Amino acid sequence: MSNRRNFLKLMSATAILGGHPALSALAPNKGNGKYLITVQAQGGWDVTCFCDPKENVPGEKEITHWSRENETAYEGGIAYAPFAQNEWFFKKHADKTLIINGVDTQTNSHSTGVIVSWSGRTVGGFPSITALNAAVNGPGLSMSYINFGVFGNTERLVRSTILSGGVEELAELLRPNPPRQHSPQVIDPELWSLIRKLNVQDAAEYYADERLVAGNRAVAKAYIQSMENVDPLVEFSSTLGNSRDWGFGNDEYLKKQAFFAISAFGAGVSVSADLRAPGNWDSHDDNDLEQTGNFTQLTSGLDYLWDLAEAAGIADELVVVVGSDFSRTPHYNADDGKDHWSIGSYMIMEKNARFGGKTIGATDEGHNALKIDPVTLKPSGFGKTIYTSNVHEALQEYLGLSNDVFKFNNDARFEFFSAGG
Repeated sequence: MSNRRNFLKLMSATAILGGHPALSALAPNKGNGKYLITVQAQGGWDVTCFCDPKENVPGEKEITHWSRENETAYEGGIAYAPFAQNEWFFKKHADKTLIINGVDTQTNSHSTGVIVSWSGRTVGGFPSITALNAAVNGPGLSMSYINFGVFGNTERLVRSTILSGGVEELAELLRPNPPRQHSPQVIDPELWSLIRKLNVQDAAEYYADERLVAGNRAVAKAYIQSMENVDPLVEFSSTLGNSRDWGFGNDEYLKKQAFFAISAFGAGVSVSADLRAPGNWDSHDDNDLEQTGNFTQLTSGLDYLWDLAEAAGIADELVVVVGSDFSRTPHYNADDGKDHWSIGSYMIMEKNARFGGKTIGATDEGHNALKIDPVTLKPSGFGKTIYTSNVHEALQEYLGLSNDVFKFNNDARFEFFSAGG
């Protein structure tokens, strides 16, 4: 009952939610794993203006405009650029943050970049890390895996709820037979109950037919469970209301997604969500102007997400991974923009994590990846390059998602999340 009380407290916390409607919620119904959120800065963020700051070198092309008059700032073991709203963000959240720099995405292509960033592979046919988490920790939940229109391959491990067009009409879609204030229900309650039972019966018959299941029994079983557990989803959707009434501005799309995801986690209908950071991150023109606005919205949205998770009582069970297709070139082009650069970063956030307040991986003054000793996690000429597959392999192991079907064949294992990192 403590989770329910915490969630109800969240929905009445006006200091955080402003005018957002109060919700009734059920206690979360998941395994012993973590709630997992990924945030995609789609288009390619400039990490030299964020978590892998670079200062200009005399005689070389200018790498950052901010370093004309400022120096790299530090908070604990994290170096950051004095850019946008980075300072207050890292001062508040550095203790729960791990930065992994110098990650080679092996691509300058957007389409490949989003695949490799969230599956760890440069080719298709593999699930996202969030899909794996949903399949392991909440396969039977009615909305186990939420995706806001970014990469979200499931490879038939679990069903996903794709909300690329927003969440405005979700309540109506989930409530085909809502109670009417001034008119009778569209469907008689007894008939509606019969329809529900027939849906579950049809799913069970599908599950029993080996030809139809075709080796995908886990997904069929999860569908039956979600049909049987639809009541929490209906309650969640009916109390959530319409997102037009949540009070967010047009530039607060990440906050809106965070509100929906944390609400779904607290209501016990979901365990994984892919969010999309707003803005045009593909800053081929006016890089600093575009990236300033984008990072401002990103850090503000992440701050709101963690405040919300605290109020919901689930902050101790939440992991947030932030990344992008790749990064930007270590110099400006003729339009004062920056182009595609394969060397990027990840930011992993978890409250009270043993890896908090640290930076692993490094790049040189020209933002080229340095090799890292997999054991000491320090730069070494005899070390290995960090690839996205290394990050995902470590994430899977840390989150308890490792499996023989989608295992990696890396030639080195980096213990990013160990106490010594």
